[in-house]
Amino acid sequence: MAEKGGGASAAQQKRAKRFQQAKDRFKKPQNSFDISPGMKGFFVTSTRGREKKCAAETIDLLEEYAEKLYPNLEEEIANETTEDKSTTEQMSEGVDDIEDEIAREVAKLKSEKAPKLFRYLPTTIDCLVYIKCYKRIDPERLIQFMFDDLVKTKQRKTRFTGRLIPAKITTTSKLDAIVRGAKEVAHDLLAEDAEPTTFALVVNIRYCDDLKRDAVIPAVAAPLDVKHKVDLKNARYTLVIEVFKSMCTIGLVENYNALKRLNLQTLFDENLETNTGSPEKQAQANDAGVENGAPSTE
Repeated sequence: MAEKGGGASAAQQKRAKRFQQAKDRFKKPQNSFDISPGMKGFFVTSTRGREKKCAAETIDLLEEYAEKLYPNLEEEIANETTEDKSTTEQMSEGVDDIEDEIAREVAKLKSEKAPKLFRYLPTTIDCLVYIKCYKRIDPERLIQFMFDDLVKTKQRKTRFTGRLIPAKITTTSKLDAIVRGAKEVAHDLLAEDAEPTTFALVVNIRYCDDLKRDAVIPAVAAPLDVKHKVDLKNARYTLVIEVFKSMCTIGLVENYNALKRLNLQTLFDENLETNTGSPEKQAQANDAGVENGAPSTE
């Protein structure tokens, strides 16, 4: 028989061991792949080995321009949090069961913590970063707003970030899912009253052997070809499709080439003296350097 006032009993130690084993079993790895269909945000290329620094500086940049584009967003989120807190408190009144009370307290703590506008999610692929955004933020609108300003100011704000692509839709890398997602993203261009315009497709595929670029392009372009004309050099709208592993991001960009193909390195370096020749070659060199180690079929 164990002495009174002594250490934990054998039963308590056994329960503690089972709890720790369960905790370890459900603990996520440090670089777990948490990207899933239904998310929206930004697909980013980075310097090799600088993915976390790229994510940090990209989030700083996104927050800077989100504050300008959505000046009242944080206040609206704070008001929603306050309302959720009040609702939780009302629901907890009259609760006698201790387990229900604990659940209410947990919900209350969660409601008091305002959601982040942007969150870094590792892709587990060198040179590639995914930034998830808050549900009220439109990735396409924010990128367009940001690059319209950066093209004018050309003020360097990042060191490790290359291309910054809006992910209006994140879906699986299955061809039928990509076609559905592309139609949703290009909804306005496919409307019956849409004015004829020019378009282009940019399709990159990384670490996905089951999907071929030659299959994606005609399937996605077919509905757009009915009313619009392809222009690979100066399209007004460009549908950017980025496939990596089992996931795919899709975004629509206006004046993609005029915005330096959304490449921050090219944008910030274009006025510096280089030995690479023409702006087109400089853009290609920057893309290759930033994405080195992340092969694509572009």
